[in-house]
Amino acid sequence: MRNLLILAMNTLKITFRKKSNIIVYLILPVVIIIFVMTAYGSSSSKINIGINNKDINGALAKDFIEEIKNQDRYRVRMVEEKEINKLVADSSVECVLTIPENFDESIYNNNFSKLDIFTIKGEDATGFIQSYVNYYIKNLLSLSKASDNNKDSFNKLYVGFKTETLKLSTNLVKDQSLNKRVAIASIGFLIMFMLQGASTTAGLILKEKRERTYFRIFSSPVDSKIYIGANILANMFMMLIQSILVIVSMKYIFNFNMGVPGLQLLVILVTFGLVCVTLGIFIVAFSSTSYQASTMATIIFVPTCMISGCYWPKELMPDFMQKIANFLPQTWALEAIKQLQEGKTFIDVIPCLAILIAFALSFFLIGMYKMKISSNVKNFI
Repeated sequence: MRNLLILAMNTLKITFRKKSNIIVYLILPVVIIIFVMTAYGSSSSKINIGINNKDINGALAKDFIEEIKNQDRYRVRMVEEKEINKLVADSSVECVLTIPENFDESIYNNNFSKLDIFTIKGEDATGFIQSYVNYYIKNLLSLSKASDNNKDSFNKLYVGFKTETLKLSTNLVKDQSLNKRVAIASIGFLIMFMLQGASTTAGLILKEKRERTYFRIFSSPVDSKIYIGANILANMFMMLIQSILVIVSMKYIFNFNMGVPGLQLLVILVTFGLVCVTLGIFIVAFSSTSYQASTMATIIFVPTCMISGCYWPKELMPDFMQKIANFLPQTWALEAIKQLQEGKTFIDVIPCLAILIAFALSFFLIGMYKMKISSNVKNFI
């Protein structure tokens, strides 16, 4: 244990001997995320949505449309059914909400099923409107149930509902959809920086191999497992500090609501950090030169971050690429965060964390096995 801690401390000293590394590993991620938050925040103008009302004579349907129009976040446009595909395709509207025929009657009879929302932009475009629709319809169905499906009784209760003299629930949920999108985008860029940290693991080991320090260490009583463990420990410490700085900056300095409890987000990021560090070991094991390691890291990091949704919502990509994304660790880190934003408990995201740990174990075991069987001890260039 003593040797493990000594080697880990030595790794940290070597890394931060250059003052520029403090900026690169600790300060730059925070600066980039602030930039992302600012860029997204400046694009928070009203979103255009279309409404196709098939229950033209329905009083409840008309009131529902007026309530949506009263939401500050949206600019509402009434559309015909034949226009829907064209308007969504050319981005004239982000999505179209279709109110079905007999909407009023289905509410009165307490047998309403759902409203259709059509979009090509995924949950980013429909997240809040879907939440608001669910909230509003749930209240109407509560009125219907309370009135025992009696239309006259319903109308009396509905008057109270409209004038807010009858309190069915707590205050309306505040629109947090923009904050959630900004949080995902920010964490996506942090994930990119954490993956770059995997290059640190690879770079240090390759540097010590090139300078023959690597082999002098193994000629001492230090076991190879202790050496690799020290590198993992040092890099995990750096990623822990990096994650804490980002979370504290977003939550407490900029008062930004990420929609995820800070401690739970930290657990997800630290788990992903373990994936990054073991990926660095994997890269070292399959690289015979520093140039190869750098090239392999670039080939792995950039495309996988794109496909998994770190730079933009993966829903914007073709179906086959979304399926490929399921085999990437970044996808499961972001998925865990999204599930927490949707109100799920931490227990619900444990499968996502288990998948991340499986990735980490796979990278680690493959990397260690390759190192063990490799007899190549030539100098690195």
